[in-house]
Amino acid sequence: MADAAPSTRDYTMSTAERLRRHLRLNGTRALLGAISTSAVTAGFLDATGRNWGLLAYVGLTTGLAVLILAALGLSGPRLGHLLLVPTARRSQAPVEGRPRQLDLVATGRGAPVRQVALARCDDPVYGAGLRVLLPPSRPLVVIPSNRRDVGREHELLLPLFADRERRSHVEVDLRPLGIPLAPYVFDRELPEGVQDVDHTLAVKDLVFVPELAAALRGDDPMADAPIMWPEHCVDPGLLAERDVVLLGGPDTNFWHGALFEAAAREFAQPPSSVPLAMDLREEGAFPTYGSRSMTVLLAGARSAFSHTREERVELDERLYPTYAMILACRNPYAAAVGRSHWCVFVAGTRSLGTSGAVLSLAMMLQAMRRDPEANFFSEVPTDSPKVRARVSAVLCRTTEVEQAALHRDGRVVPRQRRRLTPEGLDPHYSDSYVPLEVQYLSYADAEPRWATLGRIG
Repeated sequence: MADAAPSTRDYTMSTAERLRRHLRLNGTRALLGAISTSAVTAGFLDATGRNWGLLAYVGLTTGLAVLILAALGLSGPRLGHLLLVPTARRSQAPVEGRPRQLDLVATGRGAPVRQVALARCDDPVYGAGLRVLLPPSRPLVVIPSNRRDVGREHELLLPLFADRERRSHVEVDLRPLGIPLAPYVFDRELPEGVQDVDHTLAVKDLVFVPELAAALRGDDPMADAPIMWPEHCVDPGLLAERDVVLLGGPDTNFWHGALFEAAAREFAQPPSSVPLAMDLREEGAFPTYGSRSMTVLLAGARSAFSHTREERVELDERLYPTYAMILACRNPYAAAVGRSHWCVFVAGTRSLGTSGAVLSLAMMLQAMRRDPEANFFSEVPTDSPKVRARVSAVLCRTTEVEQAALHRDGRVVPRQRRRLTPEGLDPHYSDSYVPLEVQYLSYADAEPRWATLGRIG
C-alpha cells in the first residue's frame, strides 16, 4: 500500500538532534576510550625515550574521541539512517511539516528552559498536543482479536496471544521485516477473571469507534477503508505506513505493548529531560505490561489526587476503575523507515475507562476542528524542578453512564443513568454501563483541574 500521507509532514529526526543524541549517548565512552588510548601511547613513547608536548597529547585525544564517535555512529541497527551523515535539512531553520511545539513552562527564576529543551527527546508529535492528530491523516484503529478468530497461530509473525494461564515473554526483532530497529523484549500480564485466561477483546471498548473514525477522517470517510483492524490482521509493515490508534491495554492488545516499548526506548536511551506522561508498565526483570494499574507522571498531580503528595501516581483499577490514558507520540515503526506518522495509545484500567477514553478522544478531535486555536495536552515535570513541559497526553475518566434494565435482588431495575464517584468501586456496578459523560484533567489554568469534555443526550 502506497504511503499517501501529506508530503509536507516531517516527524523524522533532524541532523542536530541525531548528533546531540549520539553525543549524549556515546560521548563519555568515546572520551574515556580516547584518554585510555592516549595514555597507552604515552607509556610506549616514554619507554622508547621519546616525549611529546602537552598539546600533541590533547590533539591525539581529541582526534581519537572524534574517530570513536564516528565509528559508533556508523554502527548499529540504523544503517539506513546514519547518525553522523548530514541531511538536506538545516536544523537552524524551521522545518516544514513539523507541528508547532508546545512551550516549556518556567515555574521559577533562572529556570534552565534551554537546557531542558536541548535534552528532550526529539518527538514532534509528543511535543505538539493532540491537535497534531487532525486530518489530513491515514488513521488505522487496531483492536484486540479473539483467539477463536485465529486458527493458525503458528503462522503469526509475533506471539499475539498469551501462553496458557501464565505471563507471556515477547522478543521482538523487526530487522528481517525491513524495519531497522534494535531488538527488544517485554512481558505481558494476563487479564484477570476466571473465564478470561487469554488476551481477549472487550466489546465495550468498541462502542465509540465509529465516532472516533468520523472525527479522524474528516471529510473523506471512506479513505483507506476499513479503519478498524483486528490485531491479527495487521503487521509491522502496515503499521509503519499508517497513523495508528491502539485501542485497549497491552494485556489485551499485543501491539500496544510492542509499539509502546519501542517508543519508550527513544525516551530512555539517552534519558530525555521530558519523560513520558503515562504508561501501563511495571518494573521488573523486563518491562511488564498489564492494565490493572496505570502510572501517570503529571505536574501538579497532588492537587488532582487527594491521596498522594507525589507527581508520579499509580492508579489502581480497584480505586480508579473509570480512568484511562490517551498518549500520542511519533510512530516508532514509521520513524525507523523514514516515514512520518503518529501513534496514539488509548487504554483504561478497565473496559469502562477505555470506552470512555475513545469517546473522549472523539470529542477532543471534534472540539479542535470547531476551534482552530483549541488544543489538548498535559504538563509533566522535567529534569529541572523549575521547568514543566506540555505534551500530547490526556488523563480522562468516565463520570456518567447509562445502565440497561436488569434483574437485581429479586426485582427488575429499570434502565437508567447513573453518576459515578471519582474514586472507589461503584456499589451499583453493572456490566451494561455505557459512558455518557467524560472528564479530562485540564491544564488550561495555573493548576490542573477536572473539566467536563461533553455529555451524550
